Amino acid sequence: MTTELSHNTRWRVLAGAILVQMILGTVYGYSIFWTPLTSEVFPTVITEARAAELQAAAEPLEGYRIVPDEAAAERQRALHQSYVRYAFSICILSFALVMIFAGRLQDIKGPRVPALIGALLMGCGFLVAGLMASPIVFYLAHTVFAGATALALLMLSRVVLNAFQAEKGPIAEYLPWAIVTGVIVGAVTLGNQYVGTMEEWDSIFLLWGTIGFLAGAGIGFAYVCPIAALVKWFPRQKGLVSGLAVAGFGFGAFFFKGDPYIISTAWLTIPIPGAQGFADAYGIRALFIAHGLVCIAGIGLGAMLLKDPPGAGTDATAEKQSAWQETLRQPAFYLLWLMFFSGAMAGLMVIGIVQPFVSEQLSGTGVDAARAAAIGTAAVGYLAIFNALGRIVWGLLSDWLGRTSVFIIIFGFQAAVMFSLGHLSSPVALCIAAAAVGFNFGGKFALFPSATSDLFGARNLGANYGWLFTSYGIAGVVGIAAGNAARVLTGNYAVAFTAAGILCILSAILALVLQATHPSRRKKA
Repeated sequence: MTTELSHNTRWRVLAGAILVQMILGTVYGYSIFWTPLTSEVFPTVITEARAAELQAAAEPLEGYRIVPDEAAAERQRALHQSYVRYAFSICILSFALVMIFAGRLQDIKGPRVPALIGALLMGCGFLVAGLMASPIVFYLAHTVFAGATALALLMLSRVVLNAFQAEKGPIAEYLPWAIVTGVIVGAVTLGNQYVGTMEEWDSIFLLWGTIGFLAGAGIGFAYVCPIAALVKWFPRQKGLVSGLAVAGFGFGAFFFKGDPYIISTAWLTIPIPGAQGFADAYGIRALFIAHGLVCIAGIGLGAMLLKDPPGAGTDATAEKQSAWQETLRQPAFYLLWLMFFSGAMAGLMVIGIVQPFVSEQLSGTGVDAARAAAIGTAAVGYLAIFNALGRIVWGLLSDWLGRTSVFIIIFGFQAAVMFSLGHLSSPVALCIAAAAVGFNFGGKFALFPSATSDLFGARNLGANYGWLFTSYGIAGVVGIAAGNAARVLTGNYAVAFTAAGILCILSAILALVLQATHPSRRKKA
């Protein structure tokens, strides 16, 4: 009877894991936000010639930014969109850094508590962003930021004072009051001077803090919980179940894309727009509010299905169970970290810009702007589908062939795609390339948690994988910055894609080094 209950429970855990990951994975659909957000936040850029035409027609010029010529206008539009896109890199960085603490909390409290925290944080991030037209929201966001700053300074002061053993002195007694007073005075002064007066920068900072930092923190709290639970429930199929769980993350972007879905029965037909269709019909702010509610309800429901098995963390397949402090002292950790960094950088660089990138590549090829935008949105969907499939396929192959062999194959494949991506200009080739990027990128999220468990054990997987995942966060910032810089300086992304391809080749070499330095684990890592 107990065995039957455990068998049923682990399938409920798997269902909850996939539900949580699907909603978290909508982060990979962020590229559909950039065009409407740029129009929402920044004034329309026009040339001096166009401004003269409007003046001659007695049209007002308020709400426009005037630049000398079309080349300058194109650069200004690219710059505006790059500011908005940094919300994605901030989200990824926040996701990775918060996962360090969330992973440790997961190891102590189990998967349910951090996943519920993640639901609230991600949902609130989108809800607040959806209210960005209300002036009070800017002041509330400023207040929350000031409070977070005060908390961080108080925690830092305690660490410093403890280090110098000065807890009982007068400085230790009055320093917290000084910090709080200083933050309040500074926050009120800055708030009165700047908040609500910086035009588009008010909205940019709000977006960075909400769909960037806050939503990223929510993903960080919830992401590791399904993975850590599943490798304990399915110790013999780590690669496969890790792949199944994070496949939900990949499919999240597919269900978030722009094409409409139809639910049809003999009695009723219900059209359900994708995120792009919803935003087109109701506006980007309404989309943020709706998505915030979905995050709270959906992730919360999935979190309630998660739990650890009895005796969790006893991993007979690992030679030892490493606490995170010990893991950070092992060279294998840093080999994995560098490999994860290059693979994540290559994938995130494309994921963050795939919709506008495909549209730009098709300009001048005879494809009209509306058709190019539709193909770009479709590419987001193809990338999402193959992102999900890659997680399952590569995870299953790694259980059969060994992690190292699959690492070499996947990095070689990804390098070839990155080298060719900037030179493609046909709809079919671009969609195939987007699918290949997703397929390779997704596989890493099945391989790296499994390899981490193989090398350092399952008992502390949350904390260990949280530290490894910092490479993903840094890769998000570097990848988006490199792509933006290449676009602004050269007019396209080819240079950044080539650099990412070279890093993938180096990671394939590092996989061989990892195999050579850990011969006893040749079949696993």
